[in-house]
Amino acid sequence: MKKICVTGGSGGAGNAVIEHLLAQGYDCVNIDIKPPKTQHCPFIEVDMTDYKAVYEAMAGCDAVVHFAGNPEPDFDHWESADRFNNNTSALFNAFNAAQAHGIKRVVWASSETIFGFPFDTNHQERLPVNETSEPQPQGGYALSKMISETLAEQMAKLYGMTFIGLRLSNVLYDDVNAVPSFQKIPGYWEDMPYRKFNLWGYIDSRDTARAARLALEADISGAEVFNIAAKDTLMRQPTKELVDTVMPQSKLDPQITGHMALLDCAKARDLLGFEPDYNWQDVLGLTVDGTRKGDA
Repeated sequence: MKKICVTGGSGGAGNAVIEHLLAQGYDCVNIDIKPPKTQHCPFIEVDMTDYKAVYEAMAGCDAVVHFAGNPEPDFDHWESADRFNNNTSALFNAFNAAQAHGIKRVVWASSETIFGFPFDTNHQERLPVNETSEPQPQGGYALSKMISETLAEQMAKLYGMTFIGLRLSNVLYDDVNAVPSFQKIPGYWEDMPYRKFNLWGYIDSRDTARAARLALEADISGAEVFNIAAKDTLMRQPTKELVDTVMPQSKLDPQITGHMALLDCAKARDLLGFEPDYNWQDVLGLTVDGTRKGDA
């Protein structure tokens, strides 16, 4: 497995995947509807809802990392229709073109939103959530991700392929100009309910890229999904305080102490060998209470 087709490689997470794979000795081709800001590998302009274009662009690849799609959750029925139609069509085209070319491994971006984002009218009975927790998709985006996991299961059986879905937490970037940036984190601390929509979680884009590469290399067959998140929350308040104050309906595992994350990634650790390398404190140079590291 040498040449990897990365769909959505012009986006933030897709670009991070390409940079990481190239550094690890892989060849990549980026297929996206828009060109990248910096071209690291061959780029083919493709609308992922155009199956013929996807099929042609994927020729000669050994594996696929599918990160294309609209990453924004939806908040009304118009947006819901757009997210579901676009993302589901793009995903099926990526999966179907892969099988038509005889490609046996596909890694793709599923989502933590499957667990119930934004937790306005629902809640998880137990926290943290793991891959066996009840799916509670609340909109078109999350439903498209739920469908993607079912589709992967069926196509794995039908075609003898391996599909690995990464249930990514909110991907953050060490870039003040990025919409989801680490630099925004201190602004969340005075409003505990604001970030409950994804259980106060996050994942560094570089860890996202490494998780994708480990999924490409893992000794796994069939269809699997994995939670991918940092080990901690992005809040300065302890996790128990967050849950007790904002989500008292949910029962917190007593083993969750300090600032431990509410997205359990034990399965990724055990089967992919994935441990996150980055946390917001190191990226921002802050301690967990928000003071500058090294200050007295």
